[in-house]
Amino acid sequence: MSTSVDDLDTPSLLIEQSVLADNIARMQALADQHGISLRPHIKTHKMAVLAQTQIAAGAVGVAVATLGEAEVMVSAGIRNIQIASQVVGERKYERLAQLRRQVTVQCAVDSIEHVRQLSTFFASKGLTLELLIEIDTGLRRCGVSSADEALALAREIERLPSVQFRGIMTHAGHAYGAADAGDVERIGRAEGEQMVALAGQLREAGVGVDVVSVGSTPTARYAASVNGVTELRVGNYVFNDMMQVRLGTATREQCALRVLTTVMSVRGERAVVDAGAKALALDRGAHGKEGLSGYGYVVERDVSVSRLSEEHGIVDGAGGRFALGERVTIVPNHACAVVNLFDFAYLVAGGTVVDTLPVTARGRV
Repeated sequence: MSTSVDDLDTPSLLIEQSVLADNIARMQALADQHGISLRPHIKTHKMAVLAQTQIAAGAVGVAVATLGEAEVMVSAGIRNIQIASQVVGERKYERLAQLRRQVTVQCAVDSIEHVRQLSTFFASKGLTLELLIEIDTGLRRCGVSSADEALALAREIERLPSVQFRGIMTHAGHAYGAADAGDVERIGRAEGEQMVALAGQLREAGVGVDVVSVGSTPTARYAASVNGVTELRVGNYVFNDMMQVRLGTATREQCALRVLTTVMSVRGERAVVDAGAKALALDRGAHGKEGLSGYGYVVERDVSVSRLSEEHGIVDGAGGRFALGERVTIVPNHACAVVNLFDFAYLVAGGTVVDTLPVTARGRV
């Protein structure tokens, strides 16, 4: 028996089924067009069922941010995992080895010390671990920043037992601070060109490079078009959000994720809804960049949420356009952060609830 969205309590997390399907198909088509692998980053949706949907659509496997996310995906039957961050420490190495016994796992590294630790540990377990060198293409987070450093690290991996060099990876997250769509394009093309050039230098030095992995939703269409890129690693595209709208990567109509909320107070020109920071998160931009003026877009009223308390979303200057008790939907600024605040989401088709999707990897470290 189907359930109406009108029967849901608030705040609730909604995913519009048709928009979700279109987003998945569009990114897969982009990867197919350029003859490269698509590896969705599941840190956005954190749902095993959606990872399986992406793989069924053509993805080669998934990328994850944490070991906990990887464990959830493996338990759901996904066999090709890339941990797109540095896994460090004996406790985590034990968990990583347990995963490696079950499936193919790739991990990111950016230092010789880290590689030596992994080699020693995995040799003691009689296992081999595939490694990707993370390259800093402008985000200034993790990653080596020169060809010489990458070459030295690759040669160390080749020299040591129980670790296998597979290639290079990057995340051009600095694109989230872009001024406009032209700036996003510049960053995206530079991302692909830097990585392909570096792969060429490594090959010229005698190092085999199988994987050249790029990834961020804003830069995807540009980086993927650079000949020599082999893998597109993206996450946010599955839902999109107001950050993507600001950057010109998506339209509001291509945002599949919404927070359903109720107007709990109207005071003159101020309206208050029951979705606050615990439902919408506090992001106004990614990677410390503030590019948005509010805390989410109210679809039915074409206004932004002005302020947040923990359980209250405040819309200033538009109270006369809201009615006490009415329900509205909000496109969040940052889909990844918002999903992590909910135990489950409702998959909806128009006003009907089609399914309830548990956020199975929520909070998994």
